[in-house]
Amino acid sequence: MSIGDYIRNIRLKKGYSQQFIADRIGISQSKFNRIENGKSDILLNDLFQICQILRLNYIDLLQSIQSEEAKTDEIEIADLHKEIKSLKSELQEIKEYMYSNSGGGVNTFHATFPKY
Repeated sequence: MSIGDYIRNIRLKKGYSQQFIADRIGISQSKFNRIENGKSDILLNDLFQICQILRLNYIDLLQSIQSEEAKTDEIEIADLHKEIKSLKSELQEIKEYMYSNSGGGVNTFHATFPKY
């Protein structure tokens, strides 16, 4: 979860509009929208002000975001590990097939690939 996603979730839970917060921190509603959608960086001063408006501890916010990113990284690594195991299994099956059809000797494998 990004900082923008986190801010959006808290803002919506508290019933504040983007315009309400944008007015209080001195930016346009469209700029605030870009921050929430991750299309614009957030200035540290703006983040502090948003945290004050939403009654968030900015250190807790940053630690929560960091914790979420770590969980996401762990999930991605686990998914990659599963994919690698699957590919290894498929390669083993191909090797066994090629060996069984070659009479125990070396067999050449010809494949055609589309040209891009």
